[in-house]
Amino acid sequence: MFEIEEFAGLLCIHPTHLSHTIKQVTGETPCGIYQMKILETAKKLLSDKDLAIKDIAYMLSYDPSQFTKWFKRFAGETPKSYRRSLYEDI
Repeated sequence: MFEIEEFAGLLCIHPTHLSHTIKQVTGETPCGIYQMKILETAKKLLSDKDLAIKDIAYMLSYDPSQFTKWFKRFAGETPKSYRRSLYEDI
């Protein structure tokens, strides 16, 4: 997982300038954009029934209990309920 400072360093600009520019152009904070990308990745991984939720958490650099709390905050449901909803209609 990258930090804004690392992206700014690659662009040879100050992290604050990068953050303000991203917010001005997109209307979203860099952190918000990054969180949504992680959520998108988590959802893709959760669609694989063979991957345990705890393993997905570790892949995304989360402790399993923190991953569940984080996922619920951003997705509105737990990883388990999200996964279950993917396969209800099948």
